[in-house]
Amino acid sequence: MNDQFVAYLHECFQGEVLGEALGAALAEAAQDPAHSQKWRFVEQLERETKGRLRTALEALGESVEEDPEKRTEGQSWAAGLAKLSWSEAMDKLKPALEKYIRYFEKHEKTAPSDGLAIAQHITRHERALLEFTLREIEGKPDRSIEPIERLLDNPPLAA
Repeated sequence: MNDQFVAYLHECFQGEVLGEALGAALAEAAQDPAHSQKWRFVEQLERETKGRLRTALEALGESVEEDPEKRTEGQSWAAGLAKLSWSEAMDKLKPALEKYIRYFEKHEKTAPSDGLAIAQHITRHERALLEFTLREIEGKPDRSIEPIERLLDNPPLAA
């Protein structure tokens, strides 16, 4: 695996640290129990993706440490989103997720053969987050969590 792709995996790992913190903080801040549960699914997807990245990096002999600043960044972003209505939060997340998907797709296309599976998972997990957001925006809250749930090894227990 080339150094550039390994650096990308480290970057993605830290992004999952941020995302996990974001999901956890939003779950805690949510006034609606259904919204809190949905954020727990987001948190778990980020946690599991972070774990897959850790495994991939450690298999390459890489040291993997969570950057506490990324956790703080996720919590800060959550504080801003928590002030918005649910629909405003979904509207704000949509373009950010679309941007990340384009970024991940670019890296997936250039991934070395031994990194393709993890690159595809990174993109797939972001698409699931976007699909969740789109279903919420489209008024399908009863089915919004399905794309995330399909990717989880250990879905969170119902609240």
